[in-house]
Amino acid sequence: MSRRMQQIIIIVAAIALVIPFGAVGLAQVFGRSNGTTDASSATASATAQDTRPTVDPSSQPSPSPTSGPKLPTSAMTDQSDDGATSVGTYLLESYAYMMATGDTDGWMKVVDSNCEVCTSFLSNATQLHEQDGYQVGGEFTVKSASFDGAGDPPTSGTLTLEVTQKDATIVDDPNKQAQDVDGFSGEMQMKLNWDGKQWKVGDMSITGADGATATGASDGGGAAG
Repeated sequence: MSRRMQQIIIIVAAIALVIPFGAVGLAQVFGRSNGTTDASSATASATAQDTRPTVDPSSQPSPSPTSGPKLPTSAMTDQSDDGATSVGTYLLESYAYMMATGDTDGWMKVVDSNCEVCTSFLSNATQLHEQDGYQVGGEFTVKSASFDGAGDPPTSGTLTLEVTQKDATIVDDPNKQAQDVDGFSGEMQMKLNWDGKQWKVGDMSITGADGATATGASDGGGAAG
């Protein structure tokens, strides 16, 4: 089975489970940005296909983490390699907090509106909480980070990060059985741009443990399955 076909199957399964589209893991979000399928076309059938057991909402795990890293305001306006690195690192380290609490303010301040992968994550967090859902776990740890900037001072560049992400649980409906999501370990890359006032993330891509690469739409790459 081709990697693209695997990706489509995974995404269709996610829709059938009424999990917010793309919120089931990193690869699915990157796959969405590559246009592997259309969530709106499956909305009508998704609810009818949700065969998960019902549960007592009080038995669901609590959202976590409920606190996140502080927005690096000084780094955002520091036109240097260190500034760009801090902004990119913040984006990942605040991801689990955003998905657990629905607080998207930090991400909104550091992502470019043209970053399709970034806006997919933001949409997922918003949709999840609009339906009284949340994430448990999924925290990122950045093991190393290196920024390759263009210009002096840099006006753009690529941030390469070695990261691990913990397993997570998605509670998309408090009355339905929650869904477990595998963690991630490997290399991620971000494109950062200086907009004249601050650093903003313009794109992201990942390389999984199996060496497969999933890229954002602006790169036009394939998705990991």
